[in-house]
Amino acid sequence: MNSAPVYVLNLARSPDRRAFMLGVCARAGVVAEFVAAVDGRGCRSSVAALSKAETALILSHRKAWRKLLAGRDNFAVVLEDDVHVGEGFAALITSDWAGLAFDVIKLETMFHRTLVSRGGVRLRDRVLHRLRSEHVGAAGYVISRDGARKLLQSTRRLDEPVDQTIFGGRAIRRGEIVAYQLVPAIVVQDNLRPGARAGLATTLHEPDRLAIAEAVRRAKPRGLARLTREAERLASQLADAARARTTCRRLRPDWR
Repeated sequence: MNSAPVYVLNLARSPDRRAFMLGVCARAGVVAEFVAAVDGRGCRSSVAALSKAETALILSHRKAWRKLLAGRDNFAVVLEDDVHVGEGFAALITSDWAGLAFDVIKLETMFHRTLVSRGGVRLRDRVLHRLRSEHVGAAGYVISRDGARKLLQSTRRLDEPVDQTIFGGRAIRRGEIVAYQLVPAIVVQDNLRPGARAGLATTLHEPDRLAIAEAVRRAKPRGLARLTREAERLASQLADAARARTTCRRLRPDWR
């Protein structure tokens, strides 16, 4: 069975990260295709709540999704350029993804507790659980062709961070995105990895960070709009609690 292609998002001005990911992939026994990431320095923020870096990150992931659709592969693995991969990564990406209907499979953990389905699908020495609540982060995932089409459509407005669009609470609870969580996870960002880290320098250089923060503060809902938002948040929390007692369970995805 052929492996899903592995796309690594990397900025041209970050050769150190490219070298790091070449090492990660070599040790895992896979060959990656590097996708030239969009540089936030040349971006305009699309809305007040997004920084240039966040806007660039959405555009970079969109390039990977379009690359999948331009080829013949049915699935692809998308990695950001600051991740470690766990045991059996090369074998995992040769799995029969066609036997499962999904938009995205989250390979990564942020070590946050999240709701997943009680039942799961065995995948080699791991289990796939349907994701039932928010588990943000978009540094490592498998995406299907249907998922790529859906996410290209939903990110056209560039109005929220890319991980919120893919793995945010709204998308998951409403069923807008069919997402699974790999347990244990097999991808973790360098700054979250237990033990030794590579100490990669950040690429999020934002000279207008203070201005963005002020714009976000001003854009926060007030009055009735704020009450409505808080009511919706409370309702979603209650719904999560109800699901946790019945068809779901809460877990903290580990990494190995």
